[in-house]
Amino acid sequence: MRRLRILQIFSRYIYLGGEEGSVFRIGDALQQNHDAEYFIGSTNELLGGDVIDKISIPFRALYNLPVAQRLRRYQEVGNFDLWQVHNVLPGLSPSVYQTAFELKVPLVHYLHNYRMACTNGFFLNHGQPCERCLHGNFWPAFQTACWRDSHLISGMMGLILRRVRSIGTLKNTAAWIALSQAQGAKHAQMGIPEKRIHVIPHFYEPKGESIPPCPRGNILFLGRLSPEKGVDHLLQAWKLVRPNGRKLIIAGEGPEEPKLKALAKRLALRDVDFVGFLKGDQQRAIWAQTAFSVIPSIWSEPFPLTFLESWTQDRTFVANRLGAMAEVVIEGKDGLLAEPFSPASLSAKIQELIENPDRCTEMGQAGKGRILNEFNRTLWLSRIESVYETILPS
Repeated sequence: MRRLRILQIFSRYIYLGGEEGSVFRIGDALQQNHDAEYFIGSTNELLGGDVIDKISIPFRALYNLPVAQRLRRYQEVGNFDLWQVHNVLPGLSPSVYQTAFELKVPLVHYLHNYRMACTNGFFLNHGQPCERCLHGNFWPAFQTACWRDSHLISGMMGLILRRVRSIGTLKNTAAWIALSQAQGAKHAQMGIPEKRIHVIPHFYEPKGESIPPCPRGNILFLGRLSPEKGVDHLLQAWKLVRPNGRKLIIAGEGPEEPKLKALAKRLALRDVDFVGFLKGDQQRAIWAQTAFSVIPSIWSEPFPLTFLESWTQDRTFVANRLGAMAEVVIEGKDGLLAEPFSPASLSAKIQELIENPDRCTEMGQAGKGRILNEFNRTLWLSRIESVYETILPS
């Protein structure tokens, strides 16, 4: 395939998460065969500025004229073969889609969540599964204030998503990249043409030397402290666990941190350490003392990088039977799956690995093998290039 010029488009969220890491990991991988550049915005950029800027926020969230003008200049100078969109809402606005359609630039859209049919992107409503807006009626989101506990914010995002649909985004985007079969099927239910949905799992590359197993080490949660991550369920489960000298390490930061610390205190959990956000070397030190990780997410994560990272570190994990976890994990061979929304089930799986440390080593090694054979950069590049070939003239 000829060397393409690709513009990667991403609007940063308020809190750093795995999606942002994926965007730059994908961009780095693309450089092997193509020329990839970035067009970056942010929610903070939309919210910042003087009083006039703040008054104009709702209008810019629906159509951000400066963004559209900048994109036109980027395209004029860069002559990109395609735009690869990761997230545009709310910071960059639907103007990204409209501008691409007007310029007749093919769009490849990465699906990192369920935002096309859910104002918060998680199919969660105050901690419970919810798909009431699946087919494009976002009135329930306004009624229930399901995003940031705000009727106004939820309603505004609903209007933005109606705008996304009204300009033909679902049908006019050249290709949609789903991260799992289940996620792809759910987007087909939303109204995206099934033939334009391509399933390409994430890849992950081991960095540095392998860390020796520590089967009698601690248990690790590594990620953003936000409601959909289910850390409150993990703490409730930990109350039921007999740790046998192990500790539960909570590594990360986010809006739920004060509530989670208060919950741990209320439950009188003595073997829980909140260690905050960890950089690369600090993470490596934590992994060296970790027997296995826990991924207690309560939303159907399309393909969380946390389980790939655990396998990369030769560690297995306990997760909920949701989303990509239910699709990818080979139960008992490379991971254990608990029943969602059940602290008792989650605690039982954690206890199982605590009491069988040899299994931690075996399952971690099995997961590492799958990283090397199934979720590597070479396979990912082959898959994404097959998508480009279907949408671009030869």
